[in-house]
Amino acid sequence: MQKPSLLAIATALLVSSCASRYTSSPPDDGATPNPDALLQSMSTRLASTKQYRFTAHRTIPADQAKAQNQDPTAHVEVVVARPDKLAVKISEGKANREMIFDGSTFVVVDGANNFYSKAPLRGSLDKVPVHLAQVYGFQPPLAEFIISDPYRDLKHRVTGVSYLGKGTVRESGGVVQCHRIGMHGTHADAELWLGVADSLPRRLKATKTGSAGRDLLLDVDFLTWDLNHKVGASAFRHQPASGATEIPMVTLDEANKPRR
Repeated sequence: MQKPSLLAIATALLVSSCASRYTSSPPDDGATPNPDALLQSMSTRLASTKQYRFTAHRTIPADQAKAQNQDPTAHVEVVVARPDKLAVKISEGKANREMIFDGSTFVVVDGANNFYSKAPLRGSLDKVPVHLAQVYGFQPPLAEFIISDPYRDLKHRVTGVSYLGKGTVRESGGVVQCHRIGMHGTHADAELWLGVADSLPRRLKATKTGSAGRDLLLDVDFLTWDLNHKVGASAFRHQPASGATEIPMVTLDEANKPRR
């Protein structure tokens, strides 16, 4: 019998660890909260916060990770400074990547290979995910939670929302009571957990529509939120590491051109 790889074991342990943080329960017999209003509360909370930081574990299927040249699991740290600053650190095993936006330039850093790429991009954070997706074919991780109106973005991509009940999440400081919101789409269904007291996301799990929650697309375990996080402007400026090599950021059009 073939032994599972260390990566497979680590991934299984992480998924098991994340799952054990959560306990869910169906809606009770009382008044059911309005899921639309709960999403709006989350959106308002994040939009009104000028600077914040959150960390998360992200899990995607192994075949998807291989196709995207990523690890199945990653630790993500995001710092947002409205209206136009972003710093992201992504740790995938031995690989480390960064994404930095200062309002005029977007930089991607490959720490493992000491490469970096940059592209001109002027505007607010709201412009970043759409522009990068359309021109370069990628987005910052968890982009839904950095723009100024997460509610509008989420509603634009789903066909309906529903209230699934409550749940609890174990955190270092104790237990957090959460609302569980179902978001239903043509190709994917998602479940978003929001803290009852603070409206902040605690979990986002997406599965293929029609798979009854079994065919995983994405599982995000939000670990920490800091809405009072303060950093200086230097946190959003890229300083190339010693010996770093700049390589072009290839557009989708360039990548799809037939080779001669």
